[in-house]
Amino acid sequence: MKDFTRSFFPLIVALAAGSLVPARAQAQTAVTPIGTIQGTGAVATAGTYTIEGVVTGVYADLSPAGFYIQNDAASADGNPATSDALFVAQTSPTVAVGSRLRITGAVQEGPASPSFNQAVLTSPAITVLAASSAQPAFSVIDNATFSMADAEPLEGMRVQFAAPITVSDVAALKSRGELNISLRGLVYQPTQFVDPNDNPASGTSSSGTSNVPAVNAYQADNVNKSLLLDDGRATSNPTPIPYLDAATQTLRVGSTVASLRGIMGYGSSKWRIQPLAGADAPTVVSVRPPVPTFGPIDVKIASMNVLNFFNGDGLGAGFPTSRGAKTLADFQRQRSKILVALSQMNADVLGLMEVENDGTGANSAVQDLVNGLNQLMGAGTYAFVNDGGANAQPNDTDLIHCVILYKPAAVTLYGPALLVTATGIFERPPLAQLFITNRATPARDTFALIVNHLKSKASGTGTNADQGDGQGASNPRRKSQATGLVQFINTVVKPAGTRYVVSVGDYNANYEEDPMDIMRAAGFVLPSPASSASYLFNGLSGSLDHAVLSDNLVSHAAVEKWHINASEPEFLEYSIAGAATDITSPFRSSDHDPVLIGLNFRTTVTATGRAATGGQIDIFPNPAPGAFNLRISGFAAQPLTLEVVSVLGQQLLALHGTAEELQAEIGTRTARLAAGTYVLRLSGTGFSQVQRVVKL
Repeated sequence: MKDFTRSFFPLIVALAAGSLVPARAQAQTAVTPIGTIQGTGAVATAGTYTIEGVVTGVYADLSPAGFYIQNDAASADGNPATSDALFVAQTSPTVAVGSRLRITGAVQEGPASPSFNQAVLTSPAITVLAASSAQPAFSVIDNATFSMADAEPLEGMRVQFAAPITVSDVAALKSRGELNISLRGLVYQPTQFVDPNDNPASGTSSSGTSNVPAVNAYQADNVNKSLLLDDGRATSNPTPIPYLDAATQTLRVGSTVASLRGIMGYGSSKWRIQPLAGADAPTVVSVRPPVPTFGPIDVKIASMNVLNFFNGDGLGAGFPTSRGAKTLADFQRQRSKILVALSQMNADVLGLMEVENDGTGANSAVQDLVNGLNQLMGAGTYAFVNDGGANAQPNDTDLIHCVILYKPAAVTLYGPALLVTATGIFERPPLAQLFITNRATPARDTFALIVNHLKSKASGTGTNADQGDGQGASNPRRKSQATGLVQFINTVVKPAGTRYVVSVGDYNANYEEDPMDIMRAAGFVLPSPASSASYLFNGLSGSLDHAVLSDNLVSHAAVEKWHINASEPEFLEYSIAGAATDITSPFRSSDHDPVLIGLNFRTTVTATGRAATGGQIDIFPNPAPGAFNLRISGFAAQPLTLEVVSVLGQQLLALHGTAEELQAEIGTRTARLAAGTYVLRLSGTGFSQVQRVVKL
């Protein structure tokens, strides 16, 4: 009986696994290393094979369902250019992670089911060789050097990232359980760092396309550093939503996984990391920021796009509105979140965009905002600037307009509101108001706040069509509006009685785009670094919202963005969350982040909002034709170290100094480097960032 059991044990195990395979046939079949099947090309070699390996992950809810199997080091082909793993398609898989299997089946890789361009083994006949085996070692991915071409040799294999990964988009988290992740920090809109017509980007040209290849190169690098983190399911609207913070039920863009481990899968035309279970399961760290604070200031200003704040008829009816809430209940949720955000910022002056353009009456949207803030913060805390339009803002051709709220206790109006009167330039004309500071001592001073909302990127025809330069549609329209804004400031606002100008709003232009260069060329300053984003579109972070200062305010102002909206999942927004909306939270009260400005007219202003890692290192063009052209932003005047390292890890150059000193020296020090791939590592107190650059 003992001998009988030994002779038929493989047959019994095969039967238990769901496939009847004669033991003699199994013993006589040659076993092929998976790497031989996968090959060094993009497509595995089709055919019927017998393989052996260890089960690394089981995914019953994928489509197709199945499991991954991988050769260990002893049974692999030893070629790092070939993958040692396959996905085995099997309905309702019953195998266990860690089992060592022998499988015979047909391998295919193509666009049709069940492959969908992933190498899969179908119709598996399975024999369990061992119930428990050691897992194959993880293939370590170097975050700094990885590109999309490196994924193919890792298809189906266990991988581990050498450095933390960053969540770059959460748009598909609720609907498909997927996160966009980046191996090298946030994924930015190219024109946040690359000027389409200036190289270096510090130039102020606002015409031409000479640097568009660098814009395209930046986007190519975005693609090469991006993957998906899946949840191991093909379920629509998975429950529960994966990866959420247990306390806040959110997951933010910018969140990190310290040491991500998973399986390099492929599906829906994208490389994706399928999660592992147990101790290797991804843990996402997501932290919500407090309100930025400032040192001693005379006045605090805040700016925010309030996401089409329409209050119906102001009496509880008039819903659905043309752009805002569809029901009264939805509006009440939207209103509560907006008021919480504005009250927590507690600014002396507020510049708001996307408020319903329904005048200044008792039932208007702007009066509704003032009423709500005063109910929260005390009677008379806020008032609004009267723009002279009882039923609609003069010269405004849109359904929305810009408004200004202020604290009479903190500032006093100096003269009437000022509006652009020229027609045909703005859909939503800039609104300006001069104020006298009540707190400033020994002498009070005046300043002007201008609130803007330039033409969006969403539409444009003819010359206003998207030109493929990274700036979107209607860039010429926004350029003419920026020119009109400069003229308005110089000919109307300043002559009204102030030397200090703060121009805020939704410029619908990223940091290095033409409208912002028009402002810079006119002598105005954008004090925020390019790394300070305020909006997310198509998975790319950028800054459409800016505080632009007259140059005499630079040493007397600090500007911070409060990242409460763009980084948060859209499913927390009132219009999607519905009755589940957290009306006590400012997070995802809008889709744009607010901007806060602290002013002190006598001393330098400091702020506490910006983290040390809020800076950015970039090289353009990349690939570089010669010496490296470096841009470092967001690190203030702290000492930095810049290392140039070969892909083999050899340090070739180490520079020390401020951002300005490093930028000035890097060109001459890298001009003689040979063609090839290099890694730049920028480090300072409490942070380290890397950037990959190819020299032609």
